[in-house]
Amino acid sequence: MGNGVTLVIADRDRFMVEALASVLDGQPDLEILGTAHDAKGAVEAIVDHRPAVAILDGDLAFENGENLVSRLRKMSLSTGIVFIGSRMDPTALAEFIFADPAGRAFIRKSDIGSVDKLVRTIRAVADGSTLLDDDIFRRFLTESGASQQGSMPGLTAKERQVLACIANADSNSKIAEKLNLRGRTVENYVANIFSKLGARRRSGRDPRVQAALYFLSETGRLEPDGSSANGLSHPVKLFAG
Repeated sequence: MGNGVTLVIADRDRFMVEALASVLDGQPDLEILGTAHDAKGAVEAIVDHRPAVAILDGDLAFENGENLVSRLRKMSLSTGIVFIGSRMDPTALAEFIFADPAGRAFIRKSDIGSVDKLVRTIRAVADGSTLLDDDIFRRFLTESGASQQGSMPGLTAKERQVLACIANADSNSKIAEKLNLRGRTVENYVANIFSKLGARRRSGRDPRVQAALYFLSETGRLEPDGSSANGLSHPVKLFAG
């Protein structure tokens, strides 16, 4: 449809699908190509229609340990995804930031009543941006145990360099290459950083993701106004709930 944004909507709640379709149907630049009410139907609709953006129930996308995003990536589908739910799963958050150049967003179900916000989110995702709800992002940092006491408290200059590499999704071997360090030395730096920031693996939360997100937030490379990118292939923005 010209320069418009094509959509697929998938939610286990049929009323939610109808509500979203009703809210978005009046937008001249948005076109709904298909809907679904379970994981299998969501994949089939996205594969069949290849929409610019899929709007997915967050629980549906990760139910029973099945990650629809990973399945879609394996099929080389670059559809942008807007998740709708009440909380962000840590694994999903890791995928948002590090694993995929396609646009992503996570918004709460209460936000779909704000048509302007929902439409702006869809358009941003179609353009390749990743948007995180500010409240959910801060809650993730708090629940993960990441320190909130000032800007990277107690980290040495070299540890800050290593943390910056972690935030750029670099592996330990890549960090060693970049900073001209031995592999074991990098491992020690990473362990010290996790300890100082309180980034621990618990309840499925990846300490590498916790540390990286904390760095991006504290250094202003993850900004509420979206004016700067995080050094990856696509901008990551926070927006107020």
